[in-house]
Amino acid sequence: MSYTTTSYGTWTNKVSQNSTSPDADVLDYINSGDADWRELLEQSGALDEIQQAYRAAIEGALPDGVSLCGEEFIGPAHPDEGEFDDYPTNECDKLDIAACVEDIDLAEIIEWHDPVTLEDIARDELKSTAKEPAKAASRAVSRLGVKAFYFGPNPDSGRPQSYFRAGEVRDALAARPGKGNRTERTTA
Repeated sequence: MSYTTTSYGTWTNKVSQNSTSPDADVLDYINSGDADWRELLEQSGALDEIQQAYRAAIEGALPDGVSLCGEEFIGPAHPDEGEFDDYPTNECDKLDIAACVEDIDLAEIIEWHDPVTLEDIARDELKSTAKEPAKAASRAVSRLGVKAFYFGPNPDSGRPQSYFRAGEVRDALAARPGKGNRTERTTA
């Protein structure tokens, strides 16, 4: 079925009067961070991934047929009766885009894509007390099948090192055998 589309408004007038786009929101958020971290996000490609993931979350929160195209929301000019019944509406009984996207947690998206080193994984995720914690983390991510997404210079030594997505590491650690309920034992 084809139908005519229309503009539902822009990011600025539908979601945030203090922002021009979701990409600008991401930049505003990360600009409060350390300069080295911001540079790492850009160099590693994580910044682009974060912006894409944020836009994907926005798309996922909108009804079918409504999309964010650049900075503008586009949707059906004449929605079918009840087409937006499961979505919030405003006082004019129109789709409330701001309410649709308000539960998206940008901090969570950024945290998932945050580049971490083997040392970070050993210290923060594995709580390793090994003599060489990075080696222990390397073995753990290898066993879990987690691959580095970026190889870049160590900020202190300049030597190349691997960077992993923090969320990918956490998800793999949470899903590893032995976490949660023991499934290999049965009771008779």
